[in-house]
Amino acid sequence: MQEEINVISHLLSVEKNASVLIDNAVKEADSRTTQARNQANSQFKSEYDKCVSQMEADYENTIQRRKTEHEKELEQFKSDLESRDRDYKAFNGLLENLLKQTKKSV
Repeated sequence: MQEEINVISHLLSVEKNASVLIDNAVKEADSRTTQARNQANSQFKSEYDKCVSQMEADYENTIQRRKTEHEKELEQFKSDLESRDRDYKAFNGLLENLLKQTKKSV
């Protein structure tokens, strides 16, 4: 009978040790998982911030380039308008004809 009690005690001791090993393994796995998750999140945030920064810089460059192009085109348009000959007689004649037609239709 004593031998059976010793065997049962030994089996309980082995089970207790196995339980401790399993608990330790679970804690270690959780710790490693958390560490890996934190590292992945940190790396993602870093890459995300880098992409956002690059996109914002590209956007600002595009806006600046478009503004410069617009200013050049506007200046060219103004220059073209100023360099054109003005025919005030023809313009006044056109206005008079339009006014006459408007009076006839009213």
